Amino acid sequence: MTSVHAVAVRSTKSVMDLPTDFIQVVQDVVLHPDWSGAIIIFLLSFANELIAVLPYSVILSGQLLFLDSSLSLALVAKLFVFVAIPVGVGSVIGTLPVYAVAYFGGKPAIEKFHKYLHFSWQDVERVNLYFKGKWYDKFIFLVLRSVPFFPSLPFNVVAGIIRMRFFSYFVLSIIGFTIRMVLTLIIIGLGMGALSKFLIFIYNS
Repeated sequence: MTSVHAVAVRSTKSVMDLPTDFIQVVQDVVLHPDWSGAIIIFLLSFANELIAVLPYSVILSGQLLFLDSSLSLALVAKLFVFVAIPVGVGSVIGTLPVYAVAYFGGKPAIEKFHKYLHFSWQDVERVNLYFKGKWYDKFIFLVLRSVPFFPSLPFNVVAGIIRMRFFSYFVLSIIGFTIRMVLTLIIIGLGMGALSKFLIFIYNS
């Protein structure tokens, strides 16, 4: 019984340590960006976009609060290469199942799977109002894809419904997701930096 109890205690501690370990990993790959971290970011972005459970761009950007110095141009360049681009590529690959369902299944597929997508045909019609069937639809898609904090699922579905060519969808989505990650890093990074300085100023006053 003692050995069983010991195993149970170790298992419980391991489970409890998972959130802390995850946060530490995320913090390391953002504050010390490199190729190994880029692979982790790619995998996390792919998985998260696939099941859409976390605002990962905000979580990643939030780690900049723990910077020991201000957000420099050199760090921004590293974050672009080792964080933003892996997020862009991983995210777009994670969107492909939904895009494929919408592309090949159309309205019947959306109505059938809307409980799993958390997205109804009425939602599709509302988002589809942005697109007019013109040459500039791709530009609109890119802009909307690049806006920080916008949910990506509606655009994955609508791109499939309007049968956007796969190459255009893939390339524009990578660019859009990458731009969105960069903007989120800058907005939250600079914002948190300013907030921390303000709080330190208030504390020292």
